[in-house]
Order: sequence, then structure tokens, then C-alpha cells
Amino acid sequence: MTARVTNLPGVLGAEVDGVDLTAELSADDVRILREAFDARGVLILRGAEIDVDSHRYLAGLLSPNEAPADRDAAIADTRLYPMPVSNEPGGNAPYGRLLFHSDAMWSPTPMKVLSLYGTRVDQPAVPTIFASTTHAWESLPADLKARVEGLEVVHVTGQQPRGGNVEELLEATRAESSETVTPLAMVHPRSGRTMLYASQQMTREVVGMPHDESEALLEELFAHLYADDALYEHPWETNDLVLWDNLAIQHSRPNVVLEGPKRTLRKVISPASLSGTKNVPTFAGASATDPS
Repeated sequence: MTARVTNLPGVLGAEVDGVDLTAELSADDVRILREAFDARGVLILRGAEIDVDSHRYLAGLLSPNEAPADRDAAIADTRLYPMPVSNEPGGNAPYGRLLFHSDAMWSPTPMKVLSLYGTRVDQPAVPTIFASTTHAWESLPADLKARVEGLEVVHVTGQQPRGGNVEELLEATRAESSETVTPLAMVHPRSGRTMLYASQQMTREVVGMPHDESEALLEELFAHLYADDALYEHPWETNDLVLWDNLAIQHSRPNVVLEGPKRTLRKVISPASLSGTKNVPTFAGASATDPS
């Protein structure tokens, strides 16, 4: 069996079929999947009845700089979140809207791979929307690129009040706040491609710039990063598996309501142990981990 990869229209995303994740994949299949992941940022397996170990296997294959030695090593380098992302009772991030972000962007070591699997998705389902930070940098107009070269930005926990309909934004409470500073033009540690590393949700400000000037520049960058023709909107179905590069790809979602159609997504990250997973938030009415 050989993995088949079909690029989606647009600048990111690819569909995968022809893989049996219950068994050890061949070296060729591993290479195909890792190359597609680096090139397209988001991999999608539709209608795949995948158990937890198979889910973890694929997430673990995509994370490290070198392919893991075997299936067990790949699984060991992942973390299954104890609660699904769900508006069912006890779910994580059970309601609200999420602005574009990368999980734990406020940490010096955010996770590399995020993945969600639809265990129950009633229709109509709220989608997850993806944007590419590498495409955004590579397509940034030359004059705007020259203005931001060398600038740094501050990323913080919580959601910034941007994007309209602020009352819909999901708000989390943490035991402590966290922040980190990165280059606005940051190099991806594996691919070497430059990313436009700022997000609506977690980037508070440009270092050393007055607030109004900083916000104006960020909004100009966001208009480019989140342009409609640069996005992929995933229409969730039960048994969909979606995996993405948490550095090169940002994600968001429209408003989820508790009383709406049930939307339950199993979450696996890789690597397994990162500082970005320590400062986990909680939500009113539910225990929760990092939202997606």
C-alpha cells in the first residue's frame, strides 16, 4: 500500500488516503507523508475510522526533525489530551469563538504538531479555519516586508480583543499568565522557511512601538495573513482526522454554542512534553486544557 496525497486548491492543505495506520508504515510512506506535511502544512484523512494509537502514530511521525525509529517511538512522542474539544458535557473549549492563533504561541517551546479527530460531529458543524504563516511571509508585499524586517513581537496568554463580536470570544482563566518575545519574521526550525509569526489571538504588540502604531501595523499584517483566498476552512464530519504544523499554520473557529449540534474532536499533540502544555487554562462551567 502506498500513501496517496492530493493537494487541496489554494496555498495549503492536502488529502491523504491509502495508508493503514494500524501497522508499521513503509519508509517510502513515511517520507511521502512528512514531505507533504512540510510542503502543505495541513494533512486531512476523511472518513477514517482511526483508533487512538493510530491517531497518535501519525502525529508522532510528523513532529521530529528525523522520522522516528518505529511505530512505538512515534506514539511515545505524543500526548493525548484527557478531554476532547467538545460542546458535550465535560468537554474542553465547549463554547465561544477563537481568533487565529498557534497553540501555546506564548511559550518559548510551543508544540510542533496539533491534530483533531471527529468522534462525533452533528450537522451543521462549526468548521476549523487554517492560515499559512509561511505563505503569508513569502507573499508579503516588498514594501511591507521591508517595514517589518528585524521587528520583534510579544505573544501572551489569553485572547486579544480583536476581530469584532468580542462578546463571543472564548475566555480562559489560568493560574498565571505567560508571554514570550519572538522575531516577527521567524525561521521555521525544520523547513528553514520564514514565517509571518504574529496572530490575532496571542500577539499583543510590536516591541518598542507605541500602542496605536503597533496595532495599526498588526492589523495590516493580519489583513494579508487572513485574506479569504489564503485560507482553508475544514467542514468537519465524523471520522475526519486533521493534522497540522502548529508553527507554520494558525487555526481559528467561529462561535460554538453549548446548545448547538454536538461537535466532539479528540486532540493529540506532539512532542509529548513541552513547556507550552504546563500553563493550562480552565473555563467557566468546565475543566479544560488548551483550546482549539
